[in-house]
Formats: sequence, C-alpha cells, structure tokens
Amino acid sequence: MTKFLRPAGAIEAPTDAELLERVHSGDRDALGALYDRHSQSVYGFVRRLTSREEAEDIVQTTFIRLSNVAGSFDARGLSARGWIHGVAYHVYRERRRTLVRFREIIAEYAEEKLGVQHARSHEAVDVERALSRLSEPKRTVLVLTQVHGFTSEEVARMLDVPLGTVWTRLHHARRDLKALLEGEAP
Repeated sequence: MTKFLRPAGAIEAPTDAELLERVHSGDRDALGALYDRHSQSVYGFVRRLTSREEAEDIVQTTFIRLSNVAGSFDARGLSARGWIHGVAYHVYRERRRTLVRFREIIAEYAEEKLGVQHARSHEAVDVERALSRLSEPKRTVLVLTQVHGFTSEEVARMLDVPLGTVWTRLHHARRDLKALLEGEAP
C-alpha cells in the first residue's frame, strides 16, 4: 500500500482550533474558513430543531457569535466541531426564548393563507412531525447523537449536562419517537 505524498511546498490546511485562535485575533478570513467547513452541519443540526428560516438565522448568528467567543475554546476538551455545535445550540435556546413563537405564527400564516408548501415525501414529513413532538431536550440529544454523530460525552459537554442525563434523554427520545411513528402517544 502506498502512502499519499504531499507535493513539495504544499500547505497543510489549518485545524479548526488554529482557525478559532485566528478568529479570536480578529482574522475574518479564518471565520470564513470555519463557516465553509461547518455551516452545513450546523444548519442540519438546528434545522431539525426549528424551521428552515429560523435555522438559517441561527447559523448566521452562530458564526457571528464565534467572533466574540472564539477565545473561550479549549482544544483540550470538546472538538472544535462539537464546540461550534454547542454555540449553535445556545444561540437556538436564546432565540427560542425571544422570537421563535412570533416567527412560527408568521410561517403558519404563510402556509395556510398563501399556500406555501414544501414538497417532501410523507415519510420524511412523518419523521419531522414526530421529532417536533419530542421535548426540546430529548430532540436535541437525539439529533446531535443520531444525525450528527456526536458521542454522548461530547453532547454532555456541549449542553453542559451530566452524561447520565444525556443517556436518559436519548433512551426516552428513541422510545418516544418509535411510539409516535407507530401512531401511539408516548
């Protein structure tokens, strides 16, 4: 088996931790590089927690927030990817406490009165509807572990909760989601 050899003079891409350090120093290009690397994953995570429009706003706010909090990243703990998802979760929580209900009302009005609909398979709609019926803590843990592949330990650090809490929420989320998909009330 041959090893991949990097051509002479090739520059290795900076790590996420290095980019966060540069963001902390005011390097906007580093922030752009982090956005390019992680925005789709962050969007996928928060999209499963809220509406498409809200998810887009949360992603933007997350990366703006990174410019202010990048200095608090500790490379010895959570991965930069996990840490960025944790920042996104905190942005999501803040927005839930303030404007989310207002935006949901507007979105519902648009769908009902203006006929704005999304073409999706019935199965995807059923799963999304079932996910939306889970409590926020259960839904968050389920999405982070099952969809985004974070370990329970990473999720515990992201959400600043005990590991046992993550395991309990994940167990109950799986059970409740199965019941909802089978047409039973959890």
